[in-house]
Amino acid sequence: MRDFDPDYWRRMDEERAFPTVFFEAAAELGYFGTLIPTVWGGSESGPAAASILVEEINRAGGDAAVANAQIALCGTLVRDGTDEQRERYLRDVARGQVRFITVAATESDSGADMSELRSAARRDGDGWILDVQKVLISMAEHTRLLLVLCTSPEGPVLFLLDREELGDAIEIHPTATIVNRMLSSVFIDELRLPDSARVGAPGQGLQCLMKGFAVRRALAAAESIGNARFLLDRSLEHARTRRTFDRAIGQNQGVQYPLAEAYAKVEAADLMRWAALELVLAGEEAGERSALAKILASEAAWETARAALTTFGGWGLTSELHVERKLRECSVHVFNNMLLNYVSHGVLNLPRAY
Repeated sequence: MRDFDPDYWRRMDEERAFPTVFFEAAAELGYFGTLIPTVWGGSESGPAAASILVEEINRAGGDAAVANAQIALCGTLVRDGTDEQRERYLRDVARGQVRFITVAATESDSGADMSELRSAARRDGDGWILDVQKVLISMAEHTRLLLVLCTSPEGPVLFLLDREELGDAIEIHPTATIVNRMLSSVFIDELRLPDSARVGAPGQGLQCLMKGFAVRRALAAAESIGNARFLLDRSLEHARTRRTFDRAIGQNQGVQYPLAEAYAKVEAADLMRWAALELVLAGEEAGERSALAKILASEAAWETARAALTTFGGWGLTSELHVERKLRECSVHVFNNMLLNYVSHGVLNLPRAY
């Protein structure tokens, strides 16, 4: 990360650009094969290694979103892809020669409610016809492969699309946001696909995605923990060295207590992250622990960002100190209502919330 200091990421954020040079460097180091078996060109280092990579990118002041996606999404193909799909793509995904960083699932009317999808797939002889309208899709402009979730008479169906083969059949319209997540709306009209583009069984498309949720939550938690530790590192240094009224500002309870509370919450979230990963590595159910890890880590990072603003004062709002950028990045991860619903209903046995 010495070659990709916080100023590099500030430029990417200001330009709303894809971090191409970083992506290529990460590919050379073999990061993207972390969850891919060696038989398909990966290192099979596992989710714990992936978690450390993601955390350290953010702790160094970077934005691990593109690396996280390239590392994690291939898990769907590893688990439920066809032999043809795995043989064709996974080696190039591991080498970073093919970008596989996008899942198109959310829609304007359904949001996170995957039971109300309107993007439809219908049988057409030995293939399928797709009509797709998706919103808030990350990095669709910059990916070659994307997973698309559709409804069908048989239930949810998941497809792997190769943009090099789609031509003008897919429309992508960028959506401006407060952070460089490169969001877009995606539209596909009357696209015919062979059945070989399907991932998993018809009716099992959502389940194919859900199998990867525990790892994805653990990696999201790692992103938040990395962001929080970046902010803590800088805030503590500033609190020790910045002097006003003839003393270090870290002597003031209004500065040190928020940082101490943030530190406690980050460390607790980290423990839950590792508790979730231990279950994943043991092949055990990790839904509860991974949900708690993501909730705790995202909230801890958000509170750390607020404590950093208190520490830096007005300077924290300037772009060169990177606090305001990390504050915006932390805001992306605190949408936890669906996870809170899962914990309330699925873990605590409370009535389902509406």
